[in-house]
Amino acid sequence: MLDIEISKLDHCTDRQLKDLLALAATNVKSTRDWLLEIGDAEQLEYVLTEMCTGTEQSGGALLQAVCSADTPVESLITIKRVAKRLAVSAGGPAQSAAATLLYHLSIASAQAYHSQDISSKNLSERLALYRDLAAELSDERLAAIFERAVSGSPSERA
Repeated sequence: MLDIEISKLDHCTDRQLKDLLALAATNVKSTRDWLLEIGDAEQLEYVLTEMCTGTEQSGGALLQAVCSADTPVESLITIKRVAKRLAVSAGGPAQSAAATLLYHLSIASAQAYHSQDISSKNLSERLALYRDLAAELSDERLAAIFERAVSGSPSERA
């Protein structure tokens, strides 16, 4: 981790650190409900755009990138980092869920379209969540990314 990223963590409140750590947690049952609430692409884009106001990022561009098979893995890694930063600055459950969903979409997209796991945690630890999101998200385009990530995972092919 870069020194600048560590210094940003030093300025986080306890709640912000908890939210950030929850991104990597394998037990995301309570977050799962919020993910389903924010799981419509239009609503997700709206919340991400609101969160990106005043930054160099665009909520719509971030969402479009994670949904595209043409987005390079390096860009998905960058989006994953942006999602972590957005989670730290989230101003409520909807924003936290939007950042978390963007985080997981970037990881799922890398697996789905490039067969690469870009997380330090093994994909098998997230498969149950991704199966649920594939089945329960109201937005078919978002659900398809998780479905494709699950079906393309090494443990699913074995």
